[in-house]
Amino acid sequence: MKIQAKDLRSKRTNLWEVVPIRSPWAMFIDVTNVCNFKCVFCPTGNPEMITERKVMHMRVDTFAKIISDLLDVPKLKILNLYKDGEPLANPLFTDFVSLAKENNVADRIWTKTNGTLINRHKDLTTCGLDMLGISVPHVTDEGIQKTIGRKLDYELYVHNIKKLFESKRTFEMSIKIADNGLTDSEKDKFYNDFEHICEYVTIEGLHGWSASDVKNMQTYDSGTFDGNPFVQKVCCPLVFYMMTINADGTVSVCNDDWQYNHKLGNVNKDSIVDIWNGNKFKDFRIMHLTGNRSHNKSCATCQYISALPDNVDKHLDEMIKRMI
Repeated sequence: MKIQAKDLRSKRTNLWEVVPIRSPWAMFIDVTNVCNFKCVFCPTGNPEMITERKVMHMRVDTFAKIISDLLDVPKLKILNLYKDGEPLANPLFTDFVSLAKENNVADRIWTKTNGTLINRHKDLTTCGLDMLGISVPHVTDEGIQKTIGRKLDYELYVHNIKKLFESKRTFEMSIKIADNGLTDSEKDKFYNDFEHICEYVTIEGLHGWSASDVKNMQTYDSGTFDGNPFVQKVCCPLVFYMMTINADGTVSVCNDDWQYNHKLGNVNKDSIVDIWNGNKFKDFRIMHLTGNRSHNKSCATCQYISALPDNVDKHLDEMIKRMI
């Protein structure tokens, strides 16, 4: 089915009517920030930008601590096991998924992968994923080299994805490609190659990132990543319902904080519920509500905020009264 990325979103809730929320609805856990691609439109693919970030897989004890903490809060609506890296690069990826699934910590468990390592995990189809998204780098040899900085056996790549689609699996498959200046013939080839080997297929605009002043990752004007219009906002809606846990256990608000500039806690030291309801998180929300997100390096020049579907700007005063 041809879709836009926004079609995979769940029904939206009016945040200004329900804040403060006692625990996160959505969570990103970066099971690894290691990646085998160097995509031109991703901070991880530009190592000169992330010299102060330790390259690592998430430790087993850190992930187990997160799952234990999640047992003390209402179930997540969605758990995303990815952020800065290629999640399947972590050899324990399926063990992590199984642990989360067995403990029933989320309604849905999703991941996104570049698709090159799907054969390294023999139990990928049965570990408990609900959605596996595959990001295709390009459909031509030249385009692949320019996009990810390496060669790829494209025919084998498509064959392996087809084999996965035809297997008995617990999850649906969504396949997308970022429009970094694709020609009409390249778009047609993408649909021809993948439309019949997944449940959902889409061409996305380039993803905007936080700290865009460091480097603009939107190297081609292809609109928003998910088909929603750009809308400039004062306050980021993510701060009220999302938590992101980086590979080292530090806590950010969103999956766009590639610099780890939020630093609202560390799950290796504190519980998820204490971090979520703690003063650092509260002050961070108030910072946004009062129009002061420029005080945070990641938020100040974030491009991602303008593409988000939720917009609470007309209700800031009302929300501040609820938050203090």
